[in-house]
Amino acid sequence: MPALFELTALVLVVTAGACWLNARLLRLPLAVGLLLIGLGLTLVVAAVDRLAPGLAYGAAFGGLLARIDYPALVLNVLLAYLLFAGAMNVNLGALRQRGWAVAILATLGTLITAGIVGLGFYGLAHMVGIAMPLSWALVFGVLISPTDPIAVLAMTKRTALQEELRAQLEGEALFNDGVAVVLFRAALAYAVGSGADHLSLSGLSSHALIEAGGGAVVGLAGGVFAMAVIRAVDDWATETLVTLATATAVYALALHLHWSGPIGVVVAGLVAGSDWAGRGMSRRTVDHLHPFWRMVDEGMNAVLFLLLGLKAWELRLDPAALILAVAAPLLILAARWIAMALPTALLPLVKRRGSLALVNVLTWAGVRGGLSAAMALSLPEGPWRQPIVAATFGVVIFSIVVQSMTMERLALKTGYGEPRPEPEPYC
Repeated sequence: MPALFELTALVLVVTAGACWLNARLLRLPLAVGLLLIGLGLTLVVAAVDRLAPGLAYGAAFGGLLARIDYPALVLNVLLAYLLFAGAMNVNLGALRQRGWAVAILATLGTLITAGIVGLGFYGLAHMVGIAMPLSWALVFGVLISPTDPIAVLAMTKRTALQEELRAQLEGEALFNDGVAVVLFRAALAYAVGSGADHLSLSGLSSHALIEAGGGAVVGLAGGVFAMAVIRAVDDWATETLVTLATATAVYALALHLHWSGPIGVVVAGLVAGSDWAGRGMSRRTVDHLHPFWRMVDEGMNAVLFLLLGLKAWELRLDPAALILAVAAPLLILAARWIAMALPTALLPLVKRRGSLALVNVLTWAGVRGGLSAAMALSLPEGPWRQPIVAATFGVVIFSIVVQSMTMERLALKTGYGEPRPEPEPYC
């Protein structure tokens, strides 16, 4: 226990220092600044270790990072609170108006992207001399295809998009990770040979529906119960603690039942952020509740993106892996464009408008982040792990640094956004 507490203290101190450095010198958005600081620190340690190997800084740094289980931290802890905080701030009215678009993009769009990326990555790997089986290429396609809810929410907070488009992007990102986790487990089971005999399209579909539906039921029940409890009291500290307990309990119960924890906390967060819930809270509670969850959101995002940059230490970039890391972002953009163009062409059938400009915006807004990296780093050791991890980090770094930083410019140029009245804080 003391070792865990000391490790937590070290991570928080380094994160706070990185936030200070970003706010003082870099003045970049939180995700971008913390990711770059983490990468920079990793490069500095690598350079010192190469110039003075006798100091053994590299071994100490690697040993420290090995104690941080990034996949478990993201998938079992941070995701619960980040998704709940993000869902609380989604415009439900705008989300209902784009409901069909969100459903199509979160399911059909993810499946199409995963298939195209998997086939393309299989070809790229063989072109650079890596004889990767198609099953492992599809694992990469599945883990990199969903837009990352944490990264997308961080981007939309600082980009003045049209409300309906913003709700569509946030809704897609919040819900498609449930699809992604189910597909990832199935693809990984198939790749390692433990599930090849029982995987089928009908079985996978029913399993996905059970996981998603069960998570949604737990989230709805937990959210409604929590709001009923809040309506019975008028104490901001108690009401804030109830929302924190709700996010934790819903996620834990859904995982315990082998249902979708992410979808559970998203539904609970949507209930907590609804007008119905707001009418049961005093003005004082609202004034305390939203700043609290904003602080939770910003603080956990800072930890996540800093550790993401530090985890680049695990990369072993031989020439072939480096080529994959550079080429993978282009492959993802092409697959995302095709996947967005096909569902967008179907929107007129449900009386929604689609356009080429919208496809371009949706493609560029498809930011990947910590969720994809966590799934990649959770892969078992083997000959295909490093190429997949390298390609994943290439996509994530490009998404966060390039796509998210230029998204506002594209939105303004295409007419899907407007200038912000004031800038967002750095950290």
